[in-house]
Amino acid sequence: MDTRISLPTVALGLFLAATAASSAFAAANETVYKPDSNAPRASVPEKYKWDVSGFFKDSAAWSAAFVEAEKDILVLNAFKGSLGEAKYLKPCLEDYFKARQQVDRLSAYANMKASEDDSLLPYQEMSQRALGLGNRFRSDASFIRQELLRLDEDAAAKLLADESLAPYRAYITDLRRRRSRLLGTEAERVLSLAGEHLWAETDLNEIPSDIEQVFKAVKKDIQLPKVKDEDGKEVQLTFSNYEKYRASKKREVRKGAVEAFLGALSKYEAILAATLGGEVKRDVFMARARGYDRSIEAYLDRQDVPPSVAENLVASVHQNLGPLHRYVELRKKILGLKDLHLYDLYTALVPSADAAIPYEAGLEDIKDALEPMGEGYVSALFGKDMLGRGMVDVYPSKGKDSGAFALSAWGFPPMVLLNYQDDIKDVSTAAHELGHAMHAKLNIAAQPIQDSGYSSLIAETASTTNEMMLARHLIAKYQGNDKMQLYILGRLVESIRTTIYRQALFTEFELKVHGYAEEGTPITAELLNKTYADLVKLYYGPGFTVDKDDGAEWSYIPHFYWKHYVYSYACGLASGISFSEKIVAGDTATRDRYLAMLAKPREAHPVDIMREAGVDLLKPEALKAAAKLMDETLTEMEGLVAKQSKP
Repeated sequence: MDTRISLPTVALGLFLAATAASSAFAAANETVYKPDSNAPRASVPEKYKWDVSGFFKDSAAWSAAFVEAEKDILVLNAFKGSLGEAKYLKPCLEDYFKARQQVDRLSAYANMKASEDDSLLPYQEMSQRALGLGNRFRSDASFIRQELLRLDEDAAAKLLADESLAPYRAYITDLRRRRSRLLGTEAERVLSLAGEHLWAETDLNEIPSDIEQVFKAVKKDIQLPKVKDEDGKEVQLTFSNYEKYRASKKREVRKGAVEAFLGALSKYEAILAATLGGEVKRDVFMARARGYDRSIEAYLDRQDVPPSVAENLVASVHQNLGPLHRYVELRKKILGLKDLHLYDLYTALVPSADAAIPYEAGLEDIKDALEPMGEGYVSALFGKDMLGRGMVDVYPSKGKDSGAFALSAWGFPPMVLLNYQDDIKDVSTAAHELGHAMHAKLNIAAQPIQDSGYSSLIAETASTTNEMMLARHLIAKYQGNDKMQLYILGRLVESIRTTIYRQALFTEFELKVHGYAEEGTPITAELLNKTYADLVKLYYGPGFTVDKDDGAEWSYIPHFYWKHYVYSYACGLASGISFSEKIVAGDTATRDRYLAMLAKPREAHPVDIMREAGVDLLKPEALKAAAKLMDETLTEMEGLVAKQSKP
């Protein structure tokens, strides 16, 4: 099936011409905006803010829709006890998905508004109301799942044979895949009241538990100190600008930022350990309540992914730590350091090549990099329904969510939040999130609401494939410019380090911490710090210096509350490296299989469709290939360093 989207070439040409003309005019007549994470949101030019009106015109419209959604949820009650007959099941499912679409829409808008500025209480309250509505919807609609799962095989087969239910066959069949995990009516009611989400039809990172909410509140109240910037001026350290100062070209600046940041976190380590420990114990409880031995089995089974995928990741990375240890030594050599610390890991290897890349220039690089995806993909991404409208919230501001994410809801336009700081890594982040956005667009276009969706494994492959295509484009673009080559190759190695090795470390940390809960071992700050520090020592090797507060790095990472999600980042990049290499080389068959994979229905087995597209994550080859790419890149970097050192 060809899933590419075709838009008229003339329309694309007009759009790009208009964009170029607009950019030229802007360059001549406007002051270039300088990103500042402490700036008020009002100071960011409007063209760099997302337009959320595609979801709701304003808060009043949101409130009115909230009331209607509550009514839609109540309508479902009329179907209780009757779902063994197609004449009742069909309208019930139609009403269910109508309600779900509204709940998703309300949640998306509320989350976007809340992410703009955490000091605006009305939007924080709106987000809480949306979360509560989603929980109520899942609880009130849980009878649908229970009635369908309690049908015996003969009754289910008879029901599924009814032609009126043809649009819902895949959905019902997938639902019944976990039939053995269904509990009694009263037990199901209690788990629902406890906020159990193992049956949720959305990403669990979009449904924070009460414990995760406590973690977020604690983070918000942590008093980070002021630090010195590169000009010697005192600046307020924030969760948004920490990465910027951690990557400073001046060692005293990045050392001061990292030590101040981790030192501040260590003062809160007891409560942060209690929140993470509580979340992990909750995961284990929910898994065991449904008969799973381990929490990873339960949470990966949601998406039909075997735990062996995550376990293969950790084992394969352990067998390929050599390139990471080699990188530590090369980084020391290039930076002229006797020892390498956490605060030396993120600075550019070639500071003199570090140049500001405005957002518009970054988009041009992304566009050029994605050309091998085909005109349909590129024209859709840069067309009026995507980047041609206010899809992206670009720059950081005071109170804005740190990091980056893409958000989508069936029937509505994908949205992207960035904290773009004009660095080459921000271009890479933009490519990553736009990969998520295009994945959502392709999947929503191909599937009805009941079948639309995908596993985190496929999602992270869609984003990292774009990221790797950008890296390959930049390497080719700057061929002959040794300083830029070294800089870009360093960024490529950093991507592999942070997305494969670091996320594998996170995966192993997550497995160990859940293992403590499963064994009944008390989870304390001391245990978490030691576990994390020991993994850092193992992964980075004897050439890396672990400082006294480095073990506390786990304490601010939100992904540990996302219930076994981080493995998909590492597996996604390993897959993205494989797909991007073939697609950039002009392998249109791989490209078409890859795009077809992105459009597959939610019910498709992720490991199977990945294998069909060309990557088998139950085997170590993809991870070995990623390690090999890192090793080869290090060899190329060493050659460039030697060349530059010659008189």
